[in-house]
Amino acid sequence: MKRRYEQRFPKFKFQEPGETYGLMPRITPSSNLKTEIIQNNSTEQIYPHLKKRIANSQSKEKSDDSCILIGNTLKSLERRVMKPRISYQPEISPNKQVRLRSKSIKKQPKFDGIYYEGEKFCQEQDFQEKYANMRQYYNYVNISNGLFIKPTVNYYKANVSKSNNGQLVRTLLKQRWWWLVVDNDKDNVNFLWESARNDNFIISMPCSEQVDRNDNFNIQQDFLDAQTESHPYAKILPKNLVIQMNLQDKQIGKQGKLLNYEQCQQFCNNIRIFEITSTTKIHNHIQNNTHLGSKKNLFLNLKKYYELNSLNVFEFLPLTYHIKNKYDLENYIIHNFDTKKIWIVKPGELTNRGHGIQIFQNVNEVNMFLKGNHQHRNGSSKTFIVQQYITNPLLYNQRKFDIRCFILFTGINGRQKGYWYQDGYIRTSSKEFNLNNLQNKMIHLTNDAVQKYSEDYGKFEKGNKISFEEFKKYITPEKFNLVYQKMKQIALDQFKAAAELLDPLKRENTFELFGLDFMIDESYNTWLIETNTNPCLEQTGPLLTGFMPQLIDNLLKLVIDPLYPPPQFYSAKKFVYECLDNKFELIYDSSKLKLNRKNVIIDNEL
Repeated sequence: MKRRYEQRFPKFKFQEPGETYGLMPRITPSSNLKTEIIQNNSTEQIYPHLKKRIANSQSKEKSDDSCILIGNTLKSLERRVMKPRISYQPEISPNKQVRLRSKSIKKQPKFDGIYYEGEKFCQEQDFQEKYANMRQYYNYVNISNGLFIKPTVNYYKANVSKSNNGQLVRTLLKQRWWWLVVDNDKDNVNFLWESARNDNFIISMPCSEQVDRNDNFNIQQDFLDAQTESHPYAKILPKNLVIQMNLQDKQIGKQGKLLNYEQCQQFCNNIRIFEITSTTKIHNHIQNNTHLGSKKNLFLNLKKYYELNSLNVFEFLPLTYHIKNKYDLENYIIHNFDTKKIWIVKPGELTNRGHGIQIFQNVNEVNMFLKGNHQHRNGSSKTFIVQQYITNPLLYNQRKFDIRCFILFTGINGRQKGYWYQDGYIRTSSKEFNLNNLQNKMIHLTNDAVQKYSEDYGKFEKGNKISFEEFKKYITPEKFNLVYQKMKQIALDQFKAAAELLDPLKRENTFELFGLDFMIDESYNTWLIETNTNPCLEQTGPLLTGFMPQLIDNLLKLVIDPLYPPPQFYSAKKFVYECLDNKFELIYDSSKLKLNRKNVIIDNEL
């Protein structure tokens, strides 16, 4: 089948030579025909035998209406001869091509880098803004701990346990491309994440040479608090530091966000240059975490703290007794002759996930249980917490529930800080509440480790969980705020009561995430039930599928990333996160404490 353009061509005879691609005779309008050799752009050589043939053609008179094939172009010599080109391409003069090209390509303004210059940094303005904001965030968190970080290595090693959803921690850590997660080595790593405390790893961490000092900046006191509240890091940093930051943030360019050591000294007089090496270690557990994690120590520490501050511990905890010997048991029986009270008995030492918890109908049943022989594997006697059972709990659709919240304790450079996580969730039971069947744990214990074995698990709420927002609608926002503030206050009281006991030697870098369980009664009284050192991080149900990654990522942004920043060679393809918002809120700072004559904490100004 012939193509369309072939039908328009007249008959032609092929003229030698066939090698004349790019060469063609040009006929001038004068009477004496002269021939010029026009060379194609792609042809740089004129062959001698072609010159001879063209010269011979000048002596012949052209009379026929023939067509000559020149290159790939068919044209009649009678009309005109064109430069060789492919027949189906449009003819565009070189000048016109340049003009079209100049219109299609916009001239980009030269960008020399607002913050970073050189090949090792991406020179896109948007990237430089994001990366500078991230570096600024790291600086401010480190300044609040009295540190100026000076990395000496480009990559760090981490070992992450696979238990308690360690895979989530591994995934989030691997997103930070400067971390290498190893499986077999626990001693020669920078970061160790395990479910249980590793005492050998903690002992290998040096103690901080720094002591807490109250950093008093030269700040104009007429700055409004509203200026600090609007700052993106206002929740996680001390207020006086935020005020000073507002002054620094007004500067533009390198002087505004890329703080050097001299600039950091303006924020903190006692700042320390801290070199991060391949041996700089951090662990996700504190040396004495049992001072909050075990039920007996939690009770004893809070009891002592509240008594020193002229407060009744049983306004925050249910009526509680620590039974460690027969004399404690006799004292408990004498004071509790009311047989109508229901009691819950828990192991005094470190346990979680509902292990060893039992509910008894009266004092006599408790007495019979405690008189038994209870020993640990090492032969030492077990102790117990006997706590009055809340018989009038606030119910969610006729079922019992508790509230899971999180707090974070950090000990960095000798400075101890406590953070409250602003979000949490409600854990519901699978069976309707009643006091006639105290042995059914599906009615009385809301732990995931217990409820996941119920035949009705997930029947009413997916994963037996509801969000704070759903719960707020259920009990009204006003009542929820009342409960929320009480929980937050109890969390702060825990830090004040046990901070010095948790990290007595002030290791250089350490932290611990605690899970807090609260309950509410029908009068909306809020009670702390227990604090866990290894809170469940499993993503059970759709609510926790989004909740847990955000919780761990916020933790890494606050504790790990500022201490172990990425290396200086950084590209947009390796950028990790853009959002620097953090749901952790600073509620305790050991450098801002005020003590009375009895060394009792009376204030904590942030």
